Amino acid sequence: MNIVKSAIIMGLTIGFLPVAAQGISAPYTPGITQDAVSYWLPKTKLTITVTTRKSTFKPGEFSRYAERYLRLNNVRNKAEEVWEILSVDISASGVPDNDKLYTLYFPTKGNRPYIELTDQGIISAVNVHIQEEDITGSGTHAPAQTTPKRVNPQDYLTEEILMAGSSAKMAELVAKEIYSIRESRNSITRGQADFIPTDGESLKFMLESLNEQEAALITMFSGTSEIQEQTFTIDVIPDAPVTKQLLFRFSTKLGVLPVDNLAGEPVWIDITDRKILDNYASSAGSAKKAKSNAQFLFYRIPGRATIKVYNNRISFLEHDVQVAQFGTVEVISTTVMGRNADTKITFDTTTGAVLKINE
Repeated sequence: MNIVKSAIIMGLTIGFLPVAAQGISAPYTPGITQDAVSYWLPKTKLTITVTTRKSTFKPGEFSRYAERYLRLNNVRNKAEEVWEILSVDISASGVPDNDKLYTLYFPTKGNRPYIELTDQGIISAVNVHIQEEDITGSGTHAPAQTTPKRVNPQDYLTEEILMAGSSAKMAELVAKEIYSIRESRNSITRGQADFIPTDGESLKFMLESLNEQEAALITMFSGTSEIQEQTFTIDVIPDAPVTKQLLFRFSTKLGVLPVDNLAGEPVWIDITDRKILDNYASSAGSAKKAKSNAQFLFYRIPGRATIKVYNNRISFLEHDVQVAQFGTVEVISTTVMGRNADTKITFDTTTGAVLKINE
């Protein structure tokens, strides 16, 4: 889950209610045997991705001489670091629901269905092979940041400058070097220089080199600014709706912080159950009645939730997502899973829903 612009992974999973499986005293590994297959139904995990920008300013070595020698006004002489939130995004993926472990026993006669599980033991398909990335939740991934080339002004300091006895004298000599570079550039562009390249590419390279030298030396007075984008990810596994649940804290001086660091202002999350299945009448069969029948195949009809991330001033995100645990558990019809059935079924491993049935 690396959404990486110099990615920092917080590794925080928020479970709003206990999710331990009942009656399981040791970790259980689902799998397929000769007689049966045991599988999990998924629980939807939400991943909140916070993209931030850190602006860092470092004052120049000769900042106090900027106005005297280069007529540069309002030059800052103190280091500064400022953070801001650029965006908040959400993605979903499936994790095993410890309360939804089922076993399907194969018929003793006739064709045995091919059951496919994910690496986590979540059921993904029947009688068909599916690439896992095709059926799992996805999010928006930001492109990797490219770091601009930074020139070291020390590379352009002459022996005279380096041997100067004081910072004031060094600043004066660096300023003279900047003016000398400008004069050389002006002479070339006006055609007055002693040597001017005859071909366009060489001329372009020479002018770019002079510009680079000037810009590097000026930073010794004006300072340097660096902008870096960083992303933070926070995992949330909701078992119930929540209102104003503290998600993380944010400081313009320190960036994204854990919830217990009071140096940042709070950012909250609301998870609202849309209750779209309140009036749902099962047409596939009752999972409750079929619970003891090991010849049924279980799946989910997911619910829907509205996710909102906000602070005291702004709403960063408000988005609807399907959530497996806010829905219901149903069963595939016995006629579909009959003795000789070769029906192909594809499941959504994020929500547990049936994506496709081909008989």
